[in-house]
Amino acid sequence: MKFEAVLPILGFENIKEYEFEKIDDVFFKLKSGDISFTLINPFVIREYDAIINDSDKEKLQLNEKTNFLILNNMIVATPLQNSTINFASPLIFNIDTNKMGQVILENAGDYSLTDPLANYIKGK
Repeated sequence: MKFEAVLPILGFENIKEYEFEKIDDVFFKLKSGDISFTLINPFVIREYDAIINDSDKEKLQLNEKTNFLILNNMIVATPLQNSTINFASPLIFNIDTNKMGQVILENAGDYSLTDPLANYIKGK
């Protein structure tokens, strides 16, 4: 599935379209040419309250009836528990319009840009 980047991913402002792939209920892949991002569903691993500002909602065409996904960029490391997750600026995908973008949450101060995955692995 292709998505138009109406709010660019920070550092990748020149990329306007991405290919989106669901791996399973937890992990997703976002690609454009040689650029690839591993994304994670935050709701599977933790409580997460993403407050998106009105300007970003407007650009992404989000409202109370919109089908959308909130996913977080993950820097994958070996071993996997050393991977980090950016919870402060998730990627939002409007499934209805195929528009996506990275937002900085209004409550970004409640989250880390580099939260270790190990913090959310049960029985560690």
